[in-house]
Amino acid sequence: MYIIIAGINNLSYQLGEGFITQGNEVTFIDPKQSNADRIEKSLGFLSILGNSYNKKTLLEAGVDRADYFIAAHQNDENNLVSCQIAKFINSDIKVITLLNSKKNREIFLNDDFDYIVDYDEILGNSINSYISDYSNMNIFTDNDNYTEIRIMSAGTDSRIIGKSVSEIELPNNSKVIAIISSSGNISHNFSNTINSLDKIIFQVPINK
Repeated sequence: MYIIIAGINNLSYQLGEGFITQGNEVTFIDPKQSNADRIEKSLGFLSILGNSYNKKTLLEAGVDRADYFIAAHQNDENNLVSCQIAKFINSDIKVITLLNSKKNREIFLNDDFDYIVDYDEILGNSINSYISDYSNMNIFTDNDNYTEIRIMSAGTDSRIIGKSVSEIELPNNSKVIAIISSSGNISHNFSNTINSLDKIIFQVPINK
């Protein structure tokens, strides 16, 4: 699959890295040189400098051949316009957007948007994981390939602390993508033990 991600931040970086690990083609779009440099240093030449609500930038990124467009800006207006232009250029593309403010949900409830990820729910998941054993949240569903990407977060007193990934009970046929520490560091060394507030990103098949 070819996936375009608009907006570089910790969430979109983690998603992009996971998609690349699975063998997908990924391009990031961001107006900040520092964010583009981060992607180049960590993942390679996979970013385009520019605004994703600019038609020329989207065409340069290859939106006309992309399978998915993910708008992950921390600004709902940018996400809204970016998705609409992407859908206008390529009517077959699947559009996913990050919703930063619940008050804007209604403007995203139309045919231009295939899936909405609520930032408040992601934040709530982090808070919930702090006070609970562990939480398990779906952040992306790929209906074409019948898979989900989920985040499992370890609470401060979780029973999964001190265990390696192989010792943790995950859904059948899960594929671990990365471990994210509470400080934001990303690791692919799955023999490391889980610490408090660490997050495990994994892919799991869903029923057809």
